[in-house]
Amino acid sequence: VRARRKRVMAPTTAETRARPFILVTGVPGAGKTTLADALATRIDAKRIDVGALCAREGFHGAYVEDADTHELDEDALLDRMEDLLEGHAARGEACVVDYHSCELFPERWFDLVTCLTLVDDTATLYDRLAARGYSEKKIRENVECDIFQVVVEEAKEAYEEVWVRANADADAMEATVEEIAAWCESRQISGEK
Repeated sequence: VRARRKRVMAPTTAETRARPFILVTGVPGAGKTTLADALATRIDAKRIDVGALCAREGFHGAYVEDADTHELDEDALLDRMEDLLEGHAARGEACVVDYHSCELFPERWFDLVTCLTLVDDTATLYDRLAARGYSEKKIRENVECDIFQVVVEEAKEAYEEVWVRANADADAMEATVEEIAAWCESRQISGEK
């Protein structure tokens, strides 16, 4: 485990950013990456896919068979993300981040957290996870997590501005992208940060 390094730059906050940073979260299969990609294109924002960042930069540790997942070097991930976000803020760029967990990120990093759910369409979530090759146990765990709104509750406990949106089909996704884009535009026009 790497030691946390001292911050050289002032941390990025809503007050210091010219454009918003948005976190898209939800259980695996909720459509986070697809929506985040569409949103980033729509609002001309940079993208951080945290899962891909972890794989690319080696933040995944040993495989934990019982949990059917990898350990995560949270300190190294948080240090790297802080650097990336500070860079985007310094350049006046908006940023859209997606990850299936949200409580490990500092609240100051995000102006808006959007939590995607398929609680009203668990069959679609099941099908998406099955198509990815998830085990029956892993599918059941993630569907139950969405039914019990675990990620939604974690987001509401960790962040002030949380939107919960259904994301079972392309129409729902497009509506959410347009809603967030309108929110971003209204903040820029009004001068809010």
